[in-house]
Amino acid sequence: MTANNANKLSHFLILASLIGLLPGTVFANAHPHPRPDSLPYLDQATYIRNMAVRAHIGGENRRWKLQMMTLGERRFLFQGGIPKGDVIDVTDPLNPVVVNEDAFVGRQIQLAYNATAGKWILMTGAAPPLIKATVEFPHGKYDDPGAYDRVKNHKGLRGVRFFDASDPFNIKPLSEFSTDLGDPAREQQTGGGTHRDYYDGGRYAYLDAAPDDSFTHQESPVRVHSHGVVVVDVLDPEAPKQVTNWWLPGQREGEKEDYAKWRENGDKESFTGLHGAFYVPDKVENGGKLSFSPWGSFGVFVHDWSDVTAPKLVGRFQAPYKPGGIAFHSVDVSKLSKGIVIGAPEVLNPDCNEPYHHTYVIDVSDPTNPRELSTLPIPQPPEEAPYDHFCQKRGRFGAHNPPHLKAPGKADPDFTCYTFFNAGLQCYDISDPKYPFISSYFIPPQGGSLDEPGSYTRNTDNVFIEWDRKLIWTATDTGLYLLTTPELGDPILESRPVTEWTLPDLNQVNP
Repeated sequence: MTANNANKLSHFLILASLIGLLPGTVFANAHPHPRPDSLPYLDQATYIRNMAVRAHIGGENRRWKLQMMTLGERRFLFQGGIPKGDVIDVTDPLNPVVVNEDAFVGRQIQLAYNATAGKWILMTGAAPPLIKATVEFPHGKYDDPGAYDRVKNHKGLRGVRFFDASDPFNIKPLSEFSTDLGDPAREQQTGGGTHRDYYDGGRYAYLDAAPDDSFTHQESPVRVHSHGVVVVDVLDPEAPKQVTNWWLPGQREGEKEDYAKWRENGDKESFTGLHGAFYVPDKVENGGKLSFSPWGSFGVFVHDWSDVTAPKLVGRFQAPYKPGGIAFHSVDVSKLSKGIVIGAPEVLNPDCNEPYHHTYVIDVSDPTNPRELSTLPIPQPPEEAPYDHFCQKRGRFGAHNPPHLKAPGKADPDFTCYTFFNAGLQCYDISDPKYPFISSYFIPPQGGSLDEPGSYTRNTDNVFIEWDRKLIWTATDTGLYLLTTPELGDPILESRPVTEWTLPDLNQVNP
């Protein structure tokens, strides 16, 4: 064993022992639980390796999801927000400019060109609030007597909104769709609404949703509903229609026999349900058959969509049983040319107060038998950092989001990045998927305040890569950063039209 590998193993064993000493009951979403060796402040330093910061837009609310549209050579990033999102002109990447502030409602965003409608369509999600932990009610819905009523009585849309975004300076509402299939204008709706959805501009949108209040076999303390997939026909974005929905038997009331068979049954910790997005990398209407989706503790699912009205579960990858957090929160399907997908978790609690879930590189060359190739290495702090492991640094520590799937250019098959909350952006060389390693990182200053629980827990949250211009946009609670790395090659820092996108038949705009 080399000295470097021995050092990595030592750090891993330290982290594993720390997590192993944690109490049996974890705390729900964002509840602080500092350790004896936790920093008494938020780290304001910046750490960077093998990367360069090229531009920055400040702001605490710059951590949300990113999508891109183009008009000729002009490029616009759409960023979700609370309660509204912005449009940012990044045509000149060194001088990004917010050109339409508070442009649309929603932070769960999907943006794509619909060739049939001849419009760029923006879809945003709507849902009841998650259940937050407090000092008084540290285990979320299980000890907060008002939690269920707050979710049930929440007013407003539970579903998705569609907008015409063809003019990014004047975004126009087109329609709303309620996942309980009622009138979306009703004040009181049912179900869980949507969380992380997927829309590629084609005929179908895939929603991470609980259609009604029978979907309640959700063990996690942060959510009442257990979500499945709802498929919506959006050939006409002004009149969306449901096509089908699918869930794992046991998720609904009345499915007690199936629920009793779950390994998670009654553990009150595991996230049991779809967390989206439900990716179908080749459009079903053009002959695509397979989807890949993250279902929390249930694993990564592979579905066959030969019949869009009756999807079939054909493959499943499940990690070892570790109650707590979200075992699978995202699936990166941009590396299918290598026969792999990457399934990543989401940590919910600060201060390493739950089991560490690995990020898995999964061989899907046989989609009916997904199997583990490797796990991405656990990030370690820079030598100059004032802590020995990220469990000491305040906030959440764990993988969250990969680069957004729909982007200009073809995704580099040998390179990826993951946001890691308090560990910043961690980038990996996966040229040999059996032996991935961390090749670069960027850790920005932490935003928020220790006096405001939850304000500092989503430090580095999202990442968007323009593969053709070799530019990395990183969304954090201290602003939006533009990064470059020699691993992607020389960056292109001037405007240029997009000649291809990451997916086939995506955003084909007629000249």
